[in-house]
Amino acid sequence: SNYGSVGAIKNPTARFLPEGTISFSWSHLDPYLRGSIIASPFNWMEASYQYTDINNKLYSPVASFSGGQSFKDKSFDVKFMLLKETKKIPQIAIGLRDIAGTSNFSGEYIVASKNIKNFDAHLGLGWGTLSGGNSIKNPLCSRQTSFCNRTFDVGEGGNVSTDSFFRGENAAFYGGIEWYLRDIRLNGSRLVLEYDSTNY
Repeated sequence: SNYGSVGAIKNPTARFLPEGTISFSWSHLDPYLRGSIIASPFNWMEASYQYTDINNKLYSPVASFSGGQSFKDKSFDVKFMLLKETKKIPQIAIGLRDIAGTSNFSGEYIVASKNIKNFDAHLGLGWGTLSGGNSIKNPLCSRQTSFCNRTFDVGEGGNVSTDSFFRGENAAFYGGIEWYLRDIRLNGSRLVLEYDSTNY
């Protein structure tokens, strides 16, 4: 995806790269220039590191210190497979975005992906920055009221903010479908349609 991790256009899917893969990506989705390193040490785990240039924000709150330098943001993401796809059951994954960064892009998700012939369909539920769009009440709120409150602590980064995971008043559904123009096992060209739930 143009976010850096394995996904459709912008949002994550339940797909993983082969075990032992390391890949690199670079994307420009104004105002973000993002470079990513993605590692798949196992076929059920993905870890990625993003370095993002946010070119509509100054490097520092003090303009004279920033000069012409734009804001730079580092983030670290992980994704784990919960259930492997079978003929009848979709592949299901859970993931965390920006877990030790500034929280500019922090979000959590649960997503399912199912292959049907040359199509790969994805449906996810996202929290944090993935909770925009047509949002719903956070389903975890009814279980425990502490899940209703989320703090976006946009600080200097480096701390794992576990008390914001899967929290917030809202969550949102996102989804997409990929049509592989050849056999899906051969990869190659594909057409992608996605509903993006990102809260920009």
